Amino acid sequence: MSLFNKMFGGAKESTSSQAVASSTGSGTSKLATFGRYTDINKNKKQLAAWKSSNDLFKEKKYVESFEQFMIYIKDESLDNVSFSKSGDSISFEITQGSKVIRGTGDANQFSAEAQICIMEQNSIPVMRKLMSINFGLRYTKFALKDNVLVMKFGSHAMDASPGKLYDALKELAKKADQQDDLLLQEFSSLKEIDTDSIIQWPAELKEARYAYLVGMIGSVKEEIAKHEAEFMSGGIAYLLLNLTYKIDYLIAPQGKLTDSLEKIQHMFFAKNNMSTRERNEQIIEEYDKILNTPKEDILEGIYDVKCTFALANAAAHKTVMDFMFKEREKVGWYRDNNYPQMVEAIYSYMIAYSFFNYGMVYPVTQLLNIPMAVMNPDFYRNCGSTPDLINNGVLDGQAITKEVNSIIANAKKDYPSIALNAGALNYSSISNFIDSLILQLDKLNLSK
Repeated sequence: MSLFNKMFGGAKESTSSQAVASSTGSGTSKLATFGRYTDINKNKKQLAAWKSSNDLFKEKKYVESFEQFMIYIKDESLDNVSFSKSGDSISFEITQGSKVIRGTGDANQFSAEAQICIMEQNSIPVMRKLMSINFGLRYTKFALKDNVLVMKFGSHAMDASPGKLYDALKELAKKADQQDDLLLQEFSSLKEIDTDSIIQWPAELKEARYAYLVGMIGSVKEEIAKHEAEFMSGGIAYLLLNLTYKIDYLIAPQGKLTDSLEKIQHMFFAKNNMSTRERNEQIIEEYDKILNTPKEDILEGIYDVKCTFALANAAAHKTVMDFMFKEREKVGWYRDNNYPQMVEAIYSYMIAYSFFNYGMVYPVTQLLNIPMAVMNPDFYRNCGSTPDLINNGVLDGQAITKEVNSIIANAKKDYPSIALNAGALNYSSISNFIDSLILQLDKLNLSK
């Protein structure tokens, strides 16, 4: 069985977020789709439930409002939310990564809780850490329940509007999923609890992702070594940032490695007096730390998950395209001065950054996955992805056109006016192809 089949398990049957992403677009294609879950693709049933939840809340029918809210956040293709109504109360479970949020709601109260880890003995360093995190939270808080560290949210029913529930449960779910891994890695005295929601990949798939991770970092460091650090600081920055976002898209790590990628992004975009060269050096040091991290620690964070809330906030298509066109203006100098690696890195950065920072609708993510497959053919091929869209550096225009047309045809059920002129795509090089695809993406009609 190919790694693709082991990873995706036959698309329709699998509950993995990435399997669903792969199965929701390109017809019978087996072009693998990576990246993280986005909750922007709500169907008509979910949108109707959101309206109903708000209407019922205004009528003070709180339990019925909570029930409709659960329908809104439940992705039936993932089975990420379960709930049941009994009399005048509702109980629920919400899956987010390695954590499950459990709670109840009735006419008086709404409460939710996630178990983070076991603390068998009181620890001042741990409690100090949790207090510092609590300070930055809006709706939730860490608490100690017997010997279990938990995150909690509670509200009077009359204050638990659908909007507040969404924001509060999103904070609870994302923080709980993030902090269990980080706390366990930072404090050896803490013990794991309630991680049955993790979907483990086969060992060979983990090894393949680890090998590609190390290989990508090594390749970028080799390319950087060819250039003068000060003169080419801008191009080096693109190489490093592209590496960061590409790792997140292709490897989709959890825990400490995810935290490192977010740290790298903050390093570069922090408002301080550091020069681009200094930022680059700081980021390279962080990548050296990743390379020096024991392999077992990184492998522990390579697994699949179900999610309910996206890490990236939903973004309008115009916001994504405005970003791409702004970055596209920076390609010219590198192209004119014959730095093809930098040119491709900028285009790759534009796409990978968008995946990392923007919640995009599925036709756009599937179309942008095509250049990712073109730029990383070995990784896609090793995962059993078909078809090959590039062979020996030569783009297969026919295969790419077929993939594009299939995505557009499948999206028409939700976006009836969507169209893309595949005949305008330029297959003479990877960079020219991506540039021409961006121009066509800008013309997409995503009205419903």
